[in-house]
Amino acid sequence: MRKLDKIGVLDDERIAVDGLVSQLKKLVDGVDVQGFMYAQPFVEWCKECKPGLVFLDMEMPGALGLDVAKEIKPFVGNVVFVTAHSHYSLDAFETAVDYILKPVIKSRLKQCLEKIAALDPVPVFEDLRVKLPVKGSYEWVKESAIIMLVGQRNYTNVVLENGENYLVARTLKSFSEGLSERFWRVHKSIIVRSDAVLNIQWGTKPKLTLSNKQIVDASKARLDELGVKP
Repeated sequence: MRKLDKIGVLDDERIAVDGLVSQLKKLVDGVDVQGFMYAQPFVEWCKECKPGLVFLDMEMPGALGLDVAKEIKPFVGNVVFVTAHSHYSLDAFETAVDYILKPVIKSRLKQCLEKIAALDPVPVFEDLRVKLPVKGSYEWVKESAIIMLVGQRNYTNVVLENGENYLVARTLKSFSEGLSERFWRVHKSIIVRSDAVLNIQWGTKPKLTLSNKQIVDASKARLDELGVKP
């Protein structure tokens, strides 16, 4: 199958975690498979390591698999739900590429992996386009090409993945109203693409490291509002 560097497993039962991790290691050579019993450490691992595939239990004490899946969307590839409760299937398939009933048997897991091998990672967000007024005309730029936007009074500097910058005669507030949920306003003058954030250095004045290696200031209060916590 297509090479996967990392796979994550989340289930509140130790025997289920260990069993699935063991099966996955045997079926996918050389993969780093990590198992978790608690949602928060799993979410933090996903944010840091960005696994290409995760397996989530649907019902856990204090957490639902669907809620966890929504939280990790910007950081993972494909999602597979594993549960004993078949009534979740319709909701699950809106988020995941497959749905496996417990107990997980080898043939069913292998079938799942073969299915995923033929797929690209599920798109985390619909890649919308942003209209930029440039040199008396307009250019359409995909959101995935934008790393961040920096407000400068009545202008906004749009920073792209390829290193280009566009200084646009449009306020940051105006931009913020038209961008999708994949963007975070982390400072009064800075908006970043959430899936371009590689790391957050916490403190009284948090700092974000972006995919272009640039470090930007963030407001702790704004991160709190976004639900982004250490």
